[in-house]
Parts: sequence; structure tokens; C-alpha cells
Amino acid sequence: MPDAITPNRPKPNQPAIDSIDRDVFQQALVGIAEEMSSALRRAAYSSIIWDMYDYACGLFTPGGEMLAQARTIAAQLGIMATAFRHMTAAHPLAGWQPGDVYVSNDPYKGCTHTPDIVLFSPVFLEGRLVAVTSTIAHHVDVGGKIPCTEAADNIEIFAEGLILPPLKLVDRGRPVQPIFDILAANVRDPRSALGDLRAQIAGCRTGERRLAELYGRHGAAQAEALAAACLDYGESVMRRRIARLPAGTYHAVTLMEDEVASAEPLRIEATVTIEGETLTVDLAGSSPQRDNALNNPYASTLSMVNYALKCLLAPEVAQNEGCIRPVTIKAPAGTIVNPTWPAAVSVRHLTQQALADAVLRALSPAVPERATAGCHTSFPTFGAGGFDDRPAMAGDDGKAPYYIISDIIGGGMGGSPQGDGLSAVDSHGGNCAILSAEVMESLSPFRIQRTELIAGSGGAGQARGGLGIRRDYEFLGGRCILGGYLQQTTTETAPWGAAGGAAGRPAGFILNPGRPDERRLKSKVYGLALKAGDVLRLEGAGGGGWGDPARRAPALAAADRAEGLA
Repeated sequence: MPDAITPNRPKPNQPAIDSIDRDVFQQALVGIAEEMSSALRRAAYSSIIWDMYDYACGLFTPGGEMLAQARTIAAQLGIMATAFRHMTAAHPLAGWQPGDVYVSNDPYKGCTHTPDIVLFSPVFLEGRLVAVTSTIAHHVDVGGKIPCTEAADNIEIFAEGLILPPLKLVDRGRPVQPIFDILAANVRDPRSALGDLRAQIAGCRTGERRLAELYGRHGAAQAEALAAACLDYGESVMRRRIARLPAGTYHAVTLMEDEVASAEPLRIEATVTIEGETLTVDLAGSSPQRDNALNNPYASTLSMVNYALKCLLAPEVAQNEGCIRPVTIKAPAGTIVNPTWPAAVSVRHLTQQALADAVLRALSPAVPERATAGCHTSFPTFGAGGFDDRPAMAGDDGKAPYYIISDIIGGGMGGSPQGDGLSAVDSHGGNCAILSAEVMESLSPFRIQRTELIAGSGGAGQARGGLGIRRDYEFLGGRCILGGYLQQTTTETAPWGAAGGAAGRPAGFILNPGRPDERRLKSKVYGLALKAGDVLRLEGAGGGGWGDPARRAPALAAADRAEGLA
């Protein structure tokens, strides 16, 4: 289990902080994180970053507390801080120099899964390290047995591509070239992989410059005092919000498909105890880790619990490490939510979304005004690669180019007392965008035949669930090895209804829909070889309904029918 963060408490001689100065400083930090985000995205080579936004940027104290994070993917809320503690254990801060950049993607050194590569760079002012910038980006491929790396049937992490332990990537401004060379030699698209890594460095450098400017305007001592005040404010807000909740113990279980190592569903069990100003989330009772890639590393467990609590308790407050000080997370080692080395973890995103669902469901009775019915966490995803042998795609040398492509589609949020659930969104920590059809068709031999809402997929209720997405991909030819995964494919695991509402429609993978060779695929696909003319259909789950359907406003029901949503 990672060591505790060293809080960035004010020093005795630091000046008192005005609340307005504190809030202005906090928003300046958020602005810097957002500028880092723009720099990374605009410099990236891979569509999963620049078109789908699967990355994050953050700022940290030298003690490892997150000061701010850009609003891209919430699934990284706890990742960078956890990885930072492992990084500084391997490379103590005393040895960090201006211009350095450090790298890791090891899930057992505080990271998530191997495609998520984390960078850190120090910020110095007057010769003293005052802050740290960080970027994390999902690389479309880091090796492994199938394109895009993520194969649900992996048993050990050694099948999941290149593993980078905590290493120095840039030494005082000079690239450590052997690391770049090793990365290039182990991935299917080295040009994009190296370009994306350089984009992450650009994001870090942007943060370095802006933080140095911000801290320089205030002076190091005042800036550190302001940073400490921001963290303390986040903590105080969360403590007050927790104290308002009814004390007691709350419990929920979420099931998800395995269909790789076992026919038995995986079980995520969350017991949440509220006592005074503190909150404990105990995940004992969750399934033991399994011989598949659905195991969820501790950092991702930390991240998704934080996400769920932030949604319910203080969504409007800028996220920083202070917000999680009142929270204790217990994740027994050897379980699906805290696996032990060398368990595979590449498809952990399904499990972390189910974990968020369990925590949100457990706390629904304590925070009914913010609670919703079950949301889509189906996360229909595929990655494919091969040679595009269409004549028009041949290079100057006449050879077919190698392509690699990935896509994620959305589903429905649950209905709530505030109204109908949103349709066609990536929920619970994701926030990834669907890949545009133009990008898909220009980068790969896949043609998008249709992208549409699934009528009637949202659960009925006084407030209905949001609708899922249906998308059909026609493969135009060449070599294709495909892997994919989703969950919520059965009535047992579909998004649940609340307060009398109905469950949402399950998700699904279908090969060649409407044809004589139509085949419904399992929830986990790995190494599927497509042939020219095959069509792959992905369907996201609809959200659960909230409240008695008989109490739905007649005007809303009529609008649903008129718009083809019912």
C-alpha cells in the first residue's frame, strides 16, 4: 500500500491568507492545468488524445499533494499523486534538477494500466523546488499481444506491453535517448508513441513556465502559504459536507461480467461509514483477483472512490488533495480492487466504473438530492490494428501502411429527482469523446455506417434514463486483429432503476447484425480477426429510470414519442 502523503501545512512564519487571495490563487492553478491540457492535446499525434481526450494534467506540491487538475478525464483523480509517491521513493527529490522529466507506467508502482504513461517535472524558483507538474496520457499502443495492448484474457502483466518503472526520461533538458529507443522498439506505431510522449513533455513544460511565473509574482513563501490554504479549504469543505450527512453505515453491491476466467460475475462490494466529519469506504467482500485483465490497481481504486465522493458531496469545489483528507479507503490486497503482482490489469476501466457505481449506490440514501438511478458503465470499446491494403492507401514504396485505431461509445445516465438522465455520454470517471467518423475513416479501413441513439433504451420512470448509442463499423479489408470489451450486457448487470423506475437496456457486441451470419459476441473479445465486409455493432447501455413511470408528466411522455426516444 502506498505511503501517506506529506501534507503541505503552513509554516509558523507564513503570513495569514485572505480568502479572496486564496480563491484567486486556486483558480490560477486550475487555469495553468487547463493550459497544460491545451498544449498536450494540440501537440499529440494519436486520436485517442486529441479527439477523445483520454489524458489528464495536474499540479503538485513537493510533498505530493495535488493542487489542481485539468477537467479532462476524472478517472485520473488519484493516479498522479499515487505514482508520484512511488517516483520519489525511487528518485528522491533531493536529486531532481531543473529540466528533468521522470516517467513511469507500472501499475504496481502507483500507475493504472500500461497504456497510461505518467510524467513528472519539477518547478524551481530561486534554486529551490517549489512545485511539480504532471501529465498522464493513454497511449494507443504500448505493445502486448494484440493491437492497442488491452486484452481481457491476459493472466499476467507481462502480456500487457512495455513496463516502465520509475525512470528519468529527460536529464536537465537532454532526452535520455535509450528510453525513447526502447519505447519505439516495443510499440506498433512508434511515430505516434514518441510524438505523444513529446506532447506530454510539452504539457509539463507549459506548467513549469506558468507556475514559475505565478510563484514568482507572490514569492515562494507566500505562494506556498496560498497553496496550503487551498488544500486546507478543500479539506474543510469536505468535512462540513460529510458532517451534514446522516451518520451510519451504507452498503451496496455491483455485479459485472467476467466471461474470461469464470462464468461467475465479479462482485464489487462497498460499505461506507459516516462518522462525524470523516468517511470510510471499505471494499471488503469484493471478489478475489482473477486470472484476467479486469483487476483494478490500487491507484485506480483510490481515484474512483474519490470521484464518486466528489460527485455527491462537493462537485462545484476545485479538486485538490485536501478534498480527500477526511476519507479513508480500505481495499484488501489480493482482491479485484487491489490485486497483487503480477496480475493483469489492462481492462481495469470496467472494474473501476463498477466500483464508482457501488459507492454512489451505497450513498444514495444519504444524499438523495444528488443521487441518480443506475448509470451506464458499459463502456463499449474496441481497438484494432493491421495493414491497410486498399490500393489508394499504399505509400510511395508501394507497401500497405500499418494502422492502429480505437473507439469508445457512450450510454445513458440514470434518471434523478432533477430530471431525465443524459443520453450518449461516457459516465463515471470516463468523459472520453466518441471518435468522429471522419477521423476513423481517414486513419483506418473502418467505415462508420451509423451512429444513433437507441430508442427506448433508457429505463422508464417519472424521470427516464438516458439513451445508449448504437454504432456500426464496416471493415473494408486488409488484415485486422481486434480486441474489445464492455459490461452491463445482462439484466442482472444492467443499470438499475431507483424509486420504482425500470432498469436500463443492456449493452451489446454484435457481429454482422441482420445477416445470416449474425453473431452476438461475449462481453470480452480478444484477437478477433475480421474479414472484408464484416460489420461490428457496439451498443451502449441505457440509464436506469427514477420514480414510478405512471407519474411521468404527460407532456414529457408525448415528447419522447414524438422525438422517437421512447
